[in-house]
Amino acid sequence: MTTTNTLPLIRGVQNSPLEEYYTSGHRTCQGCESALTMKLMVKAAGPRSIVLGSTGCMYVANTTYYSTPWVVPWMHTQLGSSGSAATGTAAGLKALMAKQKIKDEPINVVSFCGDGGGVDMGLSAISASMTHLQYNHLVLCYDNESYA
Repeated sequence: MTTTNTLPLIRGVQNSPLEEYYTSGHRTCQGCESALTMKLMVKAAGPRSIVLGSTGCMYVANTTYYSTPWVVPWMHTQLGSSGSAATGTAAGLKALMAKQKIKDEPINVVSFCGDGGGVDMGLSAISASMTHLQYNHLVLCYDNESYA
C-alpha cells in the first residue's frame, strides 16, 4: 500500500516551521542558491524525509568527513542516477513497510540533482523513475549554470 504525505502549504516567512533540517556545517559559497534551495525544500518536506544527492558541488560541500549539514537521513548517488536512486529508495521503503519491518507511515523521498547530472547525464534515469507510479518520490533538478 502506497502512503502519501500531504505537505502543509507555507505562505510567507511567518508561517514557515522553526525546525531546520539543513543546518550549518556545509561549505558552500556565500549566496549559493543550491544550499538555499535544499534548506527550504527539506524544511517543507519535514523530519520524515530521506534526501538523496547526486555528485556535484553540493556533494563536495555537504559531505566533508565527520561533518554534514543534514539532520535527516542523506545518501550520495552517482552523477546520473538521481532518478533511479529515488525509485530504489522508495521501493525499498515500500517493501520494508509491506513486510512490517518498519512502521507503515509516509516518508518523503527527495532526490536532488544539478543540470549536468539530471538533465544531461541523468535524463533517462529520471524519465524511467516517472514510469513507476507505485512509488512515492520527488526528483528536484536545479540549474546552477555550472554543470554540477
